[in-house]
Amino acid sequence: MPSRSEKGRTGVTMMRWVGLSVILCGVVVGMVAAQGLKVDASWRVRGEHWGFFEAPNADNRYAFLGSLLRIGVSGQRQRQDWRIELAQTTLASLPDNARLPSHGATYRAVNGGRDGSLFVKQLFWRWRNKSGWSLLLGRFEFSDGSERMPKDPALQWLRRQRLQERLIGPFGFTHITRGFDGVFGAWERPQGAFTLALFRPTKGAFDLRADDELTRVTVAYGSWTFNPDPQSDARLFALYYRDTRPVLKVDNRPLVNRQADRDAIAITTLGGHFLRLVPDGQGRTDFLAWGAWQWGDWGQLKHRAFALAAEIGHQWDTPWRPWLRLGTFLSTGDGNPNDGYHKTFFQVLPTPRLYARFPIYNLMNNRDLFVQLILRPHRRLTLRLEAHRLWLSRLSDLWYAGGGAFNDTAFGYAGLRGGTRRLMDVLDLSVDYAADPLTTWTLYLAKAWGKGAVRANFVGTNATYAYLELQRRW
Repeated sequence: MPSRSEKGRTGVTMMRWVGLSVILCGVVVGMVAAQGLKVDASWRVRGEHWGFFEAPNADNRYAFLGSLLRIGVSGQRQRQDWRIELAQTTLASLPDNARLPSHGATYRAVNGGRDGSLFVKQLFWRWRNKSGWSLLLGRFEFSDGSERMPKDPALQWLRRQRLQERLIGPFGFTHITRGFDGVFGAWERPQGAFTLALFRPTKGAFDLRADDELTRVTVAYGSWTFNPDPQSDARLFALYYRDTRPVLKVDNRPLVNRQADRDAIAITTLGGHFLRLVPDGQGRTDFLAWGAWQWGDWGQLKHRAFALAAEIGHQWDTPWRPWLRLGTFLSTGDGNPNDGYHKTFFQVLPTPRLYARFPIYNLMNNRDLFVQLILRPHRRLTLRLEAHRLWLSRLSDLWYAGGGAFNDTAFGYAGLRGGTRRLMDVLDLSVDYAADPLTTWTLYLAKAWGKGAVRANFVGTNATYAYLELQRRW
């Protein structure tokens, strides 16, 4: 653990970064506001405490602080708009001797002693016409599943919390996040919306050098989103991912085979989702289905994989508006590392924390049976309780964590060998309090009980994770 003097220096460094950023932002805001343009800003500060699974020669119990300050300037005309947004990240008190895949250990391993950076978060120009066409060029944020949002609030929540960013997202939970450089087009019609995007991700997520683009990773995405009726929502999508970075792939093959494989990853994904609300005398029942099928090349291997999700819930029209939901998820794993096929479902460039709130696993080689309860005792207060029972789909495959490529030297996913198919059980609680329309406090508490796959890699079988977060917008 860092000494008191080291922690003191870290705190001073963080205050210096934040102070300089606030001064710079204040100057920019004053100059831009004088020109009549729109200025907005947000500041998210999160203190995280990790009590990760114990490991020999590692200190997996630690706490650190992360800050993300964003300031944007935008302008709009009749058929055009543009945006310039800068972001500044500061990390303080990162652990020196923690074990991956806990986030503090990942930040330290990727950045070494570096503790902050200033980078361009968004820089784009968008054009629209009266026929419903729009074209966006530049650096932007993108989330699969965010196209043509339904009007019903319950369907919107299901889209944002249970469908968006399963495959492509800005990894917004990290203190650095990621962006995309490219082009995005959309065609809005009364019967639906067609979208098409071609882009490359930026560095970021865990790498403070977030200004740079990953020139060897290319993504193409297209979708048709429509509403069969006011109580339903559906989407069909296609995604192509190509990665030619000369990095060591993470899969279940022996190390010598992976070291010899420098061929590209080229994977096509086809899939879709369907949401349905059914009102009754006591409230509404919701149904969710999502699926994706993949094929292509995983370096020297042929890639074949799929994933499926099914969920059902009911929200009662009573005080606290209780919303009880049950769900299951299944993705394929690779059962034979020597057969010339890679059958592990590939999550591409997601925001994994949406579906793994204790962020030490993801949707690859994964089976998840869960229950969640949402309560709203006050219009400003939301409670969310979840319990997950997790397995590995294939014992001969890995326990995967991570959210995809974030620089040119790390693959983007970590993998650990499992001792049995049982991975862990997780119980967590989040408390969100909206102090006002622009200020939100979040408290999150979680505990994981490791099973055979955890015992094969760690000495301790229990882990905890907690954070307190403040988000303020202007």
